[in-house]
Amino acid sequence: MKQDENVKSVGTVEINVEHKNGMQETFNISNIVLKTGRETLAKVLANDIGDSFKFFVTSMLFGDGGSEGGVKKYVNSERNGLFGITRLSKPVISNINNSLPSQVIFTSVITFDELNAVVLNEMALQLADGNIYSMTTFPDLTKTSEMQITFNWRLNFV
Repeated sequence: MKQDENVKSVGTVEINVEHKNGMQETFNISNIVLKTGRETLAKVLANDIGDSFKFFVTSMLFGDGGSEGGVKKYVNSERNGLFGITRLSKPVISNINNSLPSQVIFTSVITFDELNAVVLNEMALQLADGNIYSMTTFPDLTKTSEMQITFNWRLNFV
């Protein structure tokens, strides 16, 4: 198999910040599919799933340990959890992109009332078996009661 024929999992996270005053901001960040995520894909394709199927994304984890001195930390593929404390675990809504069937979108919302005064700078997709599939760090984002944040995590299989 040629190198360019390998299937790769790549993705981006779109962060939409809606302020109560009507202002909207959008940021895009990249993510890394961790070793455990790639191993999970291989197990599913080989039907090596055991007695129950737990190889699907159930939640988005949010934390505050993804930066040091304002500089985001590097995520290597060997990570198996957030750098800091998981401040919030939110269920995801999963959708296959109809116009691009090799893309899945995971959406989660931190409401106006959640995580106020917390500095967010890392997040991960967690599988039903508790393993982390993918992770990213990003510049500090201080959550206030004046904002609601929608996260659209897109994974493409190219």
